[in-house]
Amino acid sequence: MAAVVLLLVAAGSVLGNRVPDVSVSQPAQQTTDHEDEPAADDEAPPTAEDLAHAGTRLEASGIIVDAAVLGDLASRYGTGGAVRLYAWQHENENGASLEDLAAMRDAGMGWGQIARELGVHPGIGSVMGNGGGHGRDSAPGQQKDRGTDD
Repeated sequence: MAAVVLLLVAAGSVLGNRVPDVSVSQPAQQTTDHEDEPAADDEAPPTAEDLAHAGTRLEASGIIVDAAVLGDLASRYGTGGAVRLYAWQHENENGASLEDLAAMRDAGMGWGQIARELGVHPGIGSVMGNGGGHGRDSAPGQQKDRGTDD
């Protein structure tokens, strides 16, 4: 019995340390973090409803929106990209215009790279998600009574 166990352990060790055959074509590994990829902004074309909602949310955040410009940006960068550009143009302290920001994206910079350069938050949740002000301590579900050890 001990010999069988040793044989299985040895076989598992050999198989586990085997170098993969690189001559076999394998699909590229997909990643879930696309913040730094310049990517092709391949969202579905924005609908009038998408654009109206984005414009409403941006204006609710105090950002003045030109519907035609928003539509153009959304057709080039997706609705999320257009919202990012408007929000970052409003937030950045170096005075970068929408055209400056679009040029950065067109030059191949990823959304995360642009956000870091501008010193702004890369997400758009505060604009599109009503910006409820939920930090870690006040996030929904954080105040649940978990019982006490008294």
